[in-house]
Amino acid sequence: MNTTKPYKQRILDLLEMVGAEGADNAKIRKETGIPSHQQVYLLTQELTMRGEITARRKGRNWVFYPLDAPSPGAFRGHWRVISSPDFDRETLGMETIPFVRVEGDKFEFEGTFHIGLIQGEFDGRLDGKRVLFSFKAADELEPVHGAGTMSLLDRQMEFRLMFFLGDEFTFICERS
Repeated sequence: MNTTKPYKQRILDLLEMVGAEGADNAKIRKETGIPSHQQVYLLTQELTMRGEITARRKGRNWVFYPLDAPSPGAFRGHWRVISSPDFDRETLGMETIPFVRVEGDKFEFEGTFHIGLIQGEFDGRLDGKRVLFSFKAADELEPVHGAGTMSLLDRQMEFRLMFFLGDEFTFICERS
């Protein structure tokens, strides 16, 4: 780490480098060479208040992330599934107009989805630039579960389902 840079810039550079992993005050102090824990605390609070970084509480610690992470509110809402590399349009709309509905607060999310013959619910959390979640669903009436991600792509959202010991499907959604 370049020790000739101002402390704030060192923090911003470190957070950009670690990305979605984020860093707590102890890691920031160690990696940037800022001598005092109190200085790191005050600087991270200032950067957070000025909207230059984001922060999330994990247990007893605060973890800081680069600002280019999407606003947590950007995921909330009703999304219409418009395409998938894994399914044709007819399959996507077999039972209903395919959708993903996302609710939640600043960092925690939950929701429902119905895409083709897959209908289920999920809950997850913001992790840097994406939402990580677990889900339970029925696929052609068979119970399934797994993990997934939601990522924003300009005005669209990529919704990915990874079935436990099974398939992985990607869906492109637009806000309804």
